[in-house]
Amino acid sequence: MASIRRRPRKDGSVVWAVLWRDADTGRQTSRALPTEADARELRGFLNANEQSFSLAAQAASKLRSTAPTVAEIIALHINMLTAVGPDTRAKYERVAARHITPALGSIPVDTLTRHDVAQWMNSLQVSAKTKKNTHSILSAALNSAVRDGIIPANVSKGIAPSGIRATREPVFCTAGEATIITNATPDWHQPFVDTLFNSGARFSEATACEVRDLTITDHSGSPRATMSIVKAWKDTPEGWVIGPPKTRRGRRTVALPGHTSALLDQMIRERDLKPRDLLFTDPKGRALRNRDFHRLAWQPTLDAVEDQLRARPRIHDLRHTHALWLIAAGVPLTVIQRRLGHESIQTTSDLYGHLADDADAAAAAALD
Repeated sequence: MASIRRRPRKDGSVVWAVLWRDADTGRQTSRALPTEADARELRGFLNANEQSFSLAAQAASKLRSTAPTVAEIIALHINMLTAVGPDTRAKYERVAARHITPALGSIPVDTLTRHDVAQWMNSLQVSAKTKKNTHSILSAALNSAVRDGIIPANVSKGIAPSGIRATREPVFCTAGEATIITNATPDWHQPFVDTLFNSGARFSEATACEVRDLTITDHSGSPRATMSIVKAWKDTPEGWVIGPPKTRRGRRTVALPGHTSALLDQMIRERDLKPRDLLFTDPKGRALRNRDFHRLAWQPTLDAVEDQLRARPRIHDLRHTHALWLIAAGVPLTVIQRRLGHESIQTTSDLYGHLADDADAAAAAALD
């Protein structure tokens, strides 16, 4: 424990010395202060911080700082976001309230240290994906504070969340593999899986479609369908609700191939679906939930045909596969962007540009 000694000087004045064995160096250390009150304050900080002068100094600076707290910086950052919807904003607020502010929220942002961030990251008992997303919210808020001149640097930058695995590469299915998967899917869900392969729609978009979002016309005696993607399921504090698509460009109309059109036309008639009914549901007519579909249909299907596939796709890989098929057919990336509902062509290029380059190279080789 730190102690205080009164030490007279030759000139008759008095200083107050604080003595302690510093935890950082292991050495007996002292510091002279002009008043007893100052000495008592330092002793208190040392005793509260395991006799570490560096930790005591940080605690003192945090106590005296007039800068906004980490919680206030995060709240300001989330409130100022302009490219997200209310559901995403609410999700960020829930993540911050649950995982960031209990540990770091009260710290003045100008006294937050890399040690604070690293210690917090290591203490998080969540999945690797949640840890990465949580760190991203904190880092983005600190970047905003840097731009606003509140702090000189983002102390969380470069601190990689532990347990983060490399992003899994997409699995692209061939047309033959798509047929194998679709045919092995339980009958009720076959039109749904076929539509995902042939529309590029996200799971949350396709399962939010109503029958009235599908326009089926006669084309030389065969049905041809277009699907208007204008909404998607959203996870909100009140539960799952239907809202707008993920991005502004997510509102789009997608033409479906003939065999998919015929499959959907037959499904609507056989199930006697009404215009406001959901197009894709579970066998009891309830909204199709991702978790239930994976557990009851998708995973059993893949288990049954895995030995016939080059790799095991996730449900989102059906969207990647659709993009690959379009690229192989020579469809420009700008058209693919609109069909997939990407907000920016940069997103499409980053995800699939290398595939387009490969297709172009193959086309050039064919001309030699």
